[in-house]
Order: sequence, then structure tokens, then C-alpha cells
Amino acid sequence: MESLFVLYDSRCGVCTQLKSWLSRQPAYVALHFVALGSAEARERFPMLGPGDQELAVVGDTGEAWLGDRAWIMCLWALREYRAWAQKFSTPAMMPLARQAFLTLSNNRFALSRLLGLRSEEDMKRYLTETPIPPCQIPPL
Repeated sequence: MESLFVLYDSRCGVCTQLKSWLSRQPAYVALHFVALGSAEARERFPMLGPGDQELAVVGDTGEAWLGDRAWIMCLWALREYRAWAQKFSTPAMMPLARQAFLTLSNNRFALSRLLGLRSEEDMKRYLTETPIPPCQIPPL
């Protein structure tokens, strides 16, 4: 496996911050980020329905992981966190990985508001609604 596609919720501030964090980490495999529900996601991954808003990771081998297993795959891809992925993937820790993911996932919008994290979608909307004043060139 040489690359992973990480499908994330671009409407969520926590998700977009985690995407940014993941993209800055040294990785064993290339990570490509695709917004869930985007035209690219629908074209590349038609098996994911329009209502799927859970984190998904798809390998260049065709394998796919959802939810907590997707987070474990993200950690597995990173040089400094592969050991964490291995710990969370054990039978004893897998239920905790699920709980950790569900806690974050179920509260991501509230956490985004609490931490003042804006999603990519919010930033685009805000910036496109900001008027650009005309240039005021003084006469010569």
C-alpha cells in the first residue's frame, strides 16, 4: 500500500483541523484528503452514499475502513503514531478506540464551536460573502 484516501467532513471544524494535523505529520504512506459528499468523493468512491458522514479511509489497494477503524488506519499511516494504531487495534483496546472515536465524532460540532474552530465550508462561505472594496488609486 502506497497511499490512503481520507474522506472527512469538511463542514466540521474538528475534522478539518485533524485533516490539517494529519497532513503535517511524517507518514509511511501518502495521505490524500477528499471532502465527504464532494464531486470528487462521489466520482472516486461511489460505494459511499450521500448520507455517509462517518470518517472513511480507502487504500490504493481497494480496502476501506470506516469510523474508529479509519482513525486507526490514519494513525497507522503516520511514522510517529503507528505504535498507537497497533495498540488500538488489539482486541483489548479496540472497544476503547471505538469509544474514543464515537465520543469525538458525536461531539465534533459542539467541540468545533467550543474551540472556535471553523470548517473549510464556513471559511469559504464567510470569505465569499466578504465584499472586496474597489481600489482607490489617487490621481497623479
